[in-house]
Amino acid sequence: MRFLLVLSLLIATPCWAQSDEKLFAAGKLLEMVGPAMAQAVIAVELCGIGDAAAWKQVVAAIDRRHARCIAQDAGWKKLTEKPEALAGTFAFDSFLATRGAEARAQGAAAYCGRVPWKIVLVSGEATQPAKEAFLRERPQVTREALDEFIAWMGWVRALGDDTRWIEAPCMDFWPATQR
Repeated sequence: MRFLLVLSLLIATPCWAQSDEKLFAAGKLLEMVGPAMAQAVIAVELCGIGDAAAWKQVVAAIDRRHARCIAQDAGWKKLTEKPEALAGTFAFDSFLATRGAEARAQGAAAYCGRVPWKIVLVSGEATQPAKEAFLRERPQVTREALDEFIAWMGWVRALGDDTRWIEAPCMDFWPATQR
């Protein structure tokens, strides 16, 4: 999956990739956050677990951050391929259409079973027994990959919960990521 992301970044040259370093870095992360938000909402709808409102808060937070950064420096409009579009909505809508169609084509059982959506979408479900049960059902998934996925989705979701990052100066678009 990472290989495909890197390949798509090399082939496609969105506005942010044609600009300065801060736009490039922001755009690169936006291309990972967009699918995360969209897939979470799709999982809420198809799998019947979690709450889409939490993920839509992430979209709104990114939009607010983007509007704030544009107010500080109009160059931030180049973060999306459509300069009039705010980044959160643009990324979410772009990926919702494609990922939603893919998920529906797979069917709810396949889509809901291949990813530990309950662990990610329901607060308090990321317990050790739940992780171990998922890993037993999916032996091809490593513990490291599972933990990385849970941490990544937690970081994305936190963008909508802790919005202090929105008001920070726009030297960098995103708050510090978990490493």
